[in-house]
Amino acid sequence: MEKGKILIVDDEEDILQSFEVILEDEGYKVKTVSKAKKALELLKNDDFDLVLSDMRMPEMTGEEFLIKMRKFNRITSFIVMTAYGTIENAVKCMKEGAFHYITKPVDFNDPKVWKLIEEAVEKAKILKENQKLKQELEIRRSDIDFIITKNPTMLSIIEFVKKIAPFDNTVLIYGESGVGKELIARGIHELSPRKGKPFIAVNCANISGELMEAEFFGYKKGAFTGAAEDKKGILEKADGGTVFLDEIGEVPFDIQAKFLRFLESKEIRRIGDEKSIKVDVRIVAATNRDLKKMVDEGQFRDDLYYRIGGFKIEIPPLRERKDDIPLLVKHFIDEYNKKYDKNVAGIKPDALEILIKYDWPGNIRQLESIISKAIILAEDEQFIEVKHLDPEVKMVVEDFPLEYSKAKKSYTEKFMKTYLGVLLSITGGNISQAAKLAKIERQSLQKLLKKYRIDPSRYRKQA
Repeated sequence: MEKGKILIVDDEEDILQSFEVILEDEGYKVKTVSKAKKALELLKNDDFDLVLSDMRMPEMTGEEFLIKMRKFNRITSFIVMTAYGTIENAVKCMKEGAFHYITKPVDFNDPKVWKLIEEAVEKAKILKENQKLKQELEIRRSDIDFIITKNPTMLSIIEFVKKIAPFDNTVLIYGESGVGKELIARGIHELSPRKGKPFIAVNCANISGELMEAEFFGYKKGAFTGAAEDKKGILEKADGGTVFLDEIGEVPFDIQAKFLRFLESKEIRRIGDEKSIKVDVRIVAATNRDLKKMVDEGQFRDDLYYRIGGFKIEIPPLRERKDDIPLLVKHFIDEYNKKYDKNVAGIKPDALEILIKYDWPGNIRQLESIISKAIILAEDEQFIEVKHLDPEVKMVVEDFPLEYSKAKKSYTEKFMKTYLGVLLSITGGNISQAAKLAKIERQSLQKLLKKYRIDPSRYRKQA
């Protein structure tokens, strides 16, 4: 497997030849040129991960070469090769965007040289991947430009949203907490004739039952103790727009009846008022609960259930759309770089792999939180690494091998050590008695003890 593509620029032919042989033996694809102008032409038309350039060349210095290259190429890593007497110039190159420098003569027996080359190539590859993700982000942004996805199920949901958005039917969105139900609701609003009018999102679980009627329907001055003035409710404030009722399953039974009446009449009545007010509001509801089961159990009104479920949308959890994780990570890196005034370059492949393997019980909201914290911990111009991720994410993935054979081996070993330890604890380390309890031959038990490195003497009772 090719490790990476390297361009070597040096006016000494013997250096070009020897470097080419050494680097190709290590698995790199190598191109050599003796002139910086020719190298610039190659870089415009070919894709290299690393440039290894001499500092002193006839046409231009390594620094001049780097400055010209960076005008059109910000991704390919650049390592300058310099004699001890010109290290100061090499440091200037690093200020211009060089990855690092290597002193001549280059000692390929030095592990530090190989580490430098590997890290430079890796950085370029990550930057290329980030560039691809950035381009894909632009392509994958739908008409609902704040929904980022390449997942086929999500793309079909977006197409469905486009079809139903222009009409005033109620919509019921199903999905776990954190999957983006509010984004879909906002998308319905933005693609409807109500765009530009109020969009009010309410989490019903955050409003106590006693206050819910007042919050949604408003009240007249003097309607109850503390009602010092007239107050519009959420439905009245959203007139002409859309109200998103998140966690509608948390609405008390008596308030459900008032919502049903509103949906049927398009009228509300403030607490303490004798007259009704016409209100033009589209309702989009969401839940992470099984409303049909709640209906069957008498916890949710069947007439309201059928009234709000004009159209139903079920959003898959993040663990079922892991193809979206790289895009979402790139999006959140960009977002929190701006928010925190940081310039984190991207994420390393091993860290991204952990995020892809993780099960995401908190879905996209949890992923956003993980990336926002990692941005704070990472250094500018560097990458999010495994060490920057939350321990809970690393621990679950590292402790649970996903490959079947590895998982089987790991958990078989844990079971056997526990099982054999229990047998020996009961018998005080007596192998013959332990074998009888296990109903296996004494010799077979001895083999198991040896295989799992268990010492029976540790379990023998002290006299």
